[in-house]
Amino acid sequence: MTRLNEQEFSNQLIKDFTERNFIKAKIIEIADQYYIAKSDLQSFYDEVLQSSLINEINKEEFINNSLSFIQKSVSNQHQFGYAKTSLRKIIEKQYDFIFSNGFPTNLLNINTGVMTANAGDSAQFLFLARAILAGYNCSNVDVRSSRYDAVVDFNNILLRLQIKGVSSSNAISFKDRDRGGQGIDHTHITNKGKRITSADCDIYVAVDKEIGICYLIPMNYVDSLEEHEITSINLNTLKQYKENWNIIAQVAETRRI
Repeated sequence: MTRLNEQEFSNQLIKDFTERNFIKAKIIEIADQYYIAKSDLQSFYDEVLQSSLINEINKEEFINNSLSFIQKSVSNQHQFGYAKTSLRKIIEKQYDFIFSNGFPTNLLNINTGVMTANAGDSAQFLFLARAILAGYNCSNVDVRSSRYDAVVDFNNILLRLQIKGVSSSNAISFKDRDRGGQGIDHTHITNKGKRITSADCDIYVAVDKEIGICYLIPMNYVDSLEEHEITSINLNTLKQYKENWNIIAQVAETRRI
């Protein structure tokens, strides 16, 4: 257990940040004062401060206001009346995730580097769970050196999927990271990240690790991009692939002989 898990110390950290009016630029001061990694402290504040807001919100009022907004926005009130009960249930289910910033993460405050690696694995299994729930026959690939992370069997056609987790940056890259670390020359051509192409996988899946939304991107689209277009791609520009599970069938159709 780290110091961040100790209630007295946590309260002191919140007190110090409150006195600085919750200005993000001041986090480094507190981190240095207590010899904490800035990234770890910011993650702590992100979770604790957002989750504590739930204590000041009336849940029933929030749900009713949300339903009222939807009702005022739709043209057919009979249609709204039909869907109202289902809407209420899903809003109520999602309520807690708003204040936890999606799925709870790193509750044990483990090392940031370790958590980053674990989060990558979690994105992979998040997709697999969702694909299975959606009815697809799929499986994880355990060989870490493989260029794809999972396979989907669609009508006896095996598709290779590379799966990447997406954080709050909401950006993806169709290029591997450069190799780095102690003793590694990241500028050398052999350590440069390789472009991801249809030779590596059939579908690139970006998984939002906060709420599990999946973007299923066919590699024929990725192959069509110019070299300067394959990095720092905002997912807002790929809305046609957001939760588009039909991509699996479409790509499988192109693989038929």
